[in-house]
Amino acid sequence: MPKEKKIYDEVNPYTGTKVEDAPANATGAAVAGTGDDSSVVVVKKKKKDSKMFLDARTKAYKTHAERLRLRREKRLEALKKSAVKESLLSKLDEFDRESDLVENNINMLRQIVKKKQNRPIKFSNGQMKVDLMTASAIIGVYDKVNKSNKAKIERMVNGDKSQFLKMQSAAFKLAR
Repeated sequence: MPKEKKIYDEVNPYTGTKVEDAPANATGAAVAGTGDDSSVVVVKKKKKDSKMFLDARTKAYKTHAERLRLRREKRLEALKKSAVKESLLSKLDEFDRESDLVENNINMLRQIVKKKQNRPIKFSNGQMKVDLMTASAIIGVYDKVNKSNKAKIERMVNGDKSQFLKMQSAAFKLAR
């Protein structure tokens, strides 16, 4: 049977060009750019640096620096008004040491009750640690008595150790 002759040319539907059956030349490692060579070195294009450098002489930098300055000032103002600072200032009275130097031991006893901690109290003949129970009993009695008895209690508490111990035993008897 005779070979049939093609009537139509085969065309690529995307490009509209004729499609050839086979390449015209032989390809292989000897022909560059065909992709058949495994030792082909791919050269990549250099990318531009994506980093943006600001020159201090430009207007863009000056506006940027101004925005940074304004943000910093705003942040410092917020820090001044922050709740953390307010809470620290309100708790600052807990760290006072001036009360240790004062001779009035009634205030020291009130601090012991407030902080619920043992604390040393100074007397004319030394110092002694006072616990929460003792301080609470003495302050409870002190707050309930009249002015003349308050003065007597203050003298006993601010005197020496033996007077304080007498006040302590009297406070425990009255606290019952």
